[in-house]
Amino acid sequence: MKISIHPEKWRKSVPRAWKQTQLLHPAKIASCVTIAALNLLWHGHGILRSSPSAVRFAVVAVVCYGVTTIAELLWLVYSGPSVTGFESPTPAAGAAPVAVIDPLVEQLKELPPAELRDEVLQLAKEMKSFEAVSDREFVNTLAGTKPLDAALDAITEAERDEVLDQQSLELMEHNLRTWRAYKERFYRPARAFRNELRKRLGIRNVNNEPRIPALDRAELTGAKPIAQAADYLAGLARRLK
Repeated sequence: MKISIHPEKWRKSVPRAWKQTQLLHPAKIASCVTIAALNLLWHGHGILRSSPSAVRFAVVAVVCYGVTTIAELLWLVYSGPSVTGFESPTPAAGAAPVAVIDPLVEQLKELPPAELRDEVLQLAKEMKSFEAVSDREFVNTLAGTKPLDAALDAITEAERDEVLDQQSLELMEHNLRTWRAYKERFYRPARAFRNELRKRLGIRNVNNEPRIPALDRAELTGAKPIAQAADYLAGLARRLK
């Protein structure tokens, strides 16, 4: 931590940092007492070894508390809020966050109901087709590996473990590829379509709607997560008049 030596900055920042320093912080006091107690269980420091236990406990606790408080004060001087001259660059107070508007969301607002329904049904069809192709490719990949039930007695335990490890690796890589492709191609438009359909259908209490991990958090969990999301979108689209 680097703190420049500027008297004017110190004069402004130290009083403000001192006001923010928590002198009666329970965790800080408890940690100092714990260190002092541990010091009693051992032999103690050389300069305090001949002192009574109560004196040694008090001195160690006070020194630890003082070091902790000074460190906290210096940290607040350097990076604490409202400390002129030392704090890290932060956005100006009261500055309104810049809202990023997805162009797709704006486009969907202008679509007539019939076109929106057709677009959603087409997206749902593509999502289910994508998942089916991905699953079929994974099955074909596993078909090329050495089966465990073939000549089971002829292979060693190490070879069986190797086959299992290879299949586990294939599964992990397949899931990762599928998740990346889904997020790049379908996640953003699927969420945009879902939100627009909910608005037009007057669905205000979304807590009553089914939880779809693939739409909520881009999580592909379950047997057919993408098909589940596609069926939900298609169901909303068919309700649109």
